[in-house]
Amino acid sequence: VLKMSAATPPPPPPPPPPPHVPPAAESSGQQLPWASPVVDIRRGQAVFKKHCSQCHTARPEGRGSLLGPNLWGVMGTNSGSNMKAWGGSFARLESAFLIWTEPNMLAFLERPKEIIPFRRGDTSCMNFRGMDREADRLDLLGFLKTLVVAP
Repeated sequence: VLKMSAATPPPPPPPPPPPHVPPAAESSGQQLPWASPVVDIRRGQAVFKKHCSQCHTARPEGRGSLLGPNLWGVMGTNSGSNMKAWGGSFARLESAFLIWTEPNMLAFLERPKEIIPFRRGDTSCMNFRGMDREADRLDLLGFLKTLVVAP
């Protein structure tokens, strides 16, 4: 007499990768672009000055007098939290339910309107069209990651 053992259910599937990370890159063990050792922080600061400083500041204190919030410490925060603290229109950013992680920030820097779509009647002025050059995005991300309070 053959005994049939009860089949054990298959293990649950792995959790999905964070948004905007190509699944093949995550599972293949290949180095992800934001982990690259060739990021140039000084160049990232220049990219910030060229693309971001018309509207944003990057200082440890103060909100600045520009059109957008201070981006000091933006990495790791919820989208819209800096805008809320700054006193601007934050509903569109907040409703995206993003955390500014490396992959989310890179995706936003490349195609902002795909990450946080425009809403009719929105009074935030975010008219940033995105950055075509991957090196610019990576260097800017490297710079943004330095904008933290030292322990």
